Amino acid sequence: MIRIAKWDLERLVGRTLSNEEIMDYLPRIKCEVETISEDGEIEYEATHDRPDLYSVEGVARSLRYLLGIKSLNYKFIDEGVKAYNMGVPRRPYAAFAIVKDLELDHESVKQIMQLQEKLATTYGRSRRKASIGVYDLDKFKMPIYYELRDPDNTSLVPLNEAREMSLREILEETEKGKIYGHILRDWDKYPVIRSSDGKILSLAPIINSEDTRVTTYTKNVLIDSTGLDPRTVVDAVTIMATSIAERSTSKKIIFVDTIMPDNTILQAPRDKGPTIELHLDDAEKVLGIKIDTKNIVEYLEKMGHETVEISNNNIKIVAPPYRIDIKSWIDIVEDIAMAIGYDTIGVKADKLPPATHPGRMHSLEYISRLIRKILVGYGFTEITSYMMSNPQTQLEMFGLKDKKIITVLNPKMDKYTGLRRWLTPGLLEVIIENKEKQSSMKIFEIGDVAIPDPNTETGARIERRIGIAITHGKATLTDGLAIVSTLLNRLKLNPTFEKTHIKGMLPERTASIKINGEEIGFVAEIHPDILYRLDYQFPVVVSEIVLNKLLIILRQ
Repeated sequence: MIRIAKWDLERLVGRTLSNEEIMDYLPRIKCEVETISEDGEIEYEATHDRPDLYSVEGVARSLRYLLGIKSLNYKFIDEGVKAYNMGVPRRPYAAFAIVKDLELDHESVKQIMQLQEKLATTYGRSRRKASIGVYDLDKFKMPIYYELRDPDNTSLVPLNEAREMSLREILEETEKGKIYGHILRDWDKYPVIRSSDGKILSLAPIINSEDTRVTTYTKNVLIDSTGLDPRTVVDAVTIMATSIAERSTSKKIIFVDTIMPDNTILQAPRDKGPTIELHLDDAEKVLGIKIDTKNIVEYLEKMGHETVEISNNNIKIVAPPYRIDIKSWIDIVEDIAMAIGYDTIGVKADKLPPATHPGRMHSLEYISRLIRKILVGYGFTEITSYMMSNPQTQLEMFGLKDKKIITVLNPKMDKYTGLRRWLTPGLLEVIIENKEKQSSMKIFEIGDVAIPDPNTETGARIERRIGIAITHGKATLTDGLAIVSTLLNRLKLNPTFEKTHIKGMLPERTASIKINGEEIGFVAEIHPDILYRLDYQFPVVVSEIVLNKLLIILRQ
């Protein structure tokens, strides 16, 4: 839950706002208002993909655009400021930025701290993936250094503490150390940010120094983010810098070039978002209404986007730097819909889009349901696993070093960092998990997989598959061939099998499944080396069939 003061929001927007307007406008920028108290405190929730709205500054900025109030542009300046990443292998990235000429009061300091904490908790995954610090720039000297230090011979006065503590004492005795200390628990040396005059600004990612605390007297700030991924730390610094700059009289944001251990440079913050090309026809098709180029430019401006080129029905758009949710043209169309107002799109449409066919079950769902009934009838048990997985389970376990999976930029758990590209690993996990309960299993799963494909618009091809696994003391390839043949015969198809090679499967015990010369899947025995590493003693036979291909064949 995010809390802001109504008077502070009005101050930043530049005009008064009634409660009714707040209840109307905030949902249009993806903020769900929970309450507006009598003393003017607004409680709301922002969607996970809009961390720039985790404080009043971002909300006010979005409202100004939406209401057509001129927004003051940030001044990104390169003053040659440098920072030095001395090498922290287990948390290798650090990004920095400077914001100048601030006018702060207690409420604005409170909002800066709220944004810092919300970003680190959500986008930074409780500081594991990224943490954020904000420091009074006038209390130390640049440049700064991100480095490892001995935890017993390095000390600072932690935030909200009165005495100097060693880095190890901070983990053991402070509240933040007890909450987040597990991140560094087995480290020999701890990561710190140090100024050129020897001050330790923070024990990253645990706590900042009391000596560099941001107060109402602070005029200039340094922002940092340290973490596991370069894009994430630059994102965090960009959101913090552009939000804090809303409190600046000059709107000056200073680039900081971080010199990496290999002498490459990681610059932050980002001064512009991605450039997206939008075809007007695509937008009209999605929204169901006609839009001329004049109106679409107006809608884009209401969401803070810059239109840089219009050629016929093609529009080139540059998103704001803090809009990390903008990935493709469909995200721009969503913003256009919000600018128009979801409640008015239907009114603007001349008529409802025509129905393309009568209501019925999708053919892919029909074949999935039919196969499900057949396999259950033959004594198989259906399992359901997450579409999310990870490279170790999907690739490394089977020696598929030449393959890739679609990864998630900001995963919540190490176990779920990407999308599965096949069902076999999930089936095997279920067998291993239940090995103490039964030694003979016949299971199947029907589900979607994501195959990396640069030829598609999204970079991934989604396939519906059926995965089958059989295990018992004498399981062989014959078990798999028998159930696949029976299943396809029930669909009035005659499969053929050809010897093939798949990494992770037993040679001479692996076959491709073909119908009319078209390969639709495989059936194989999992290699004993894999089962040995998983401490499983019985053979496992698996099969996967691509239902999309099967459906095309059935339609012929």
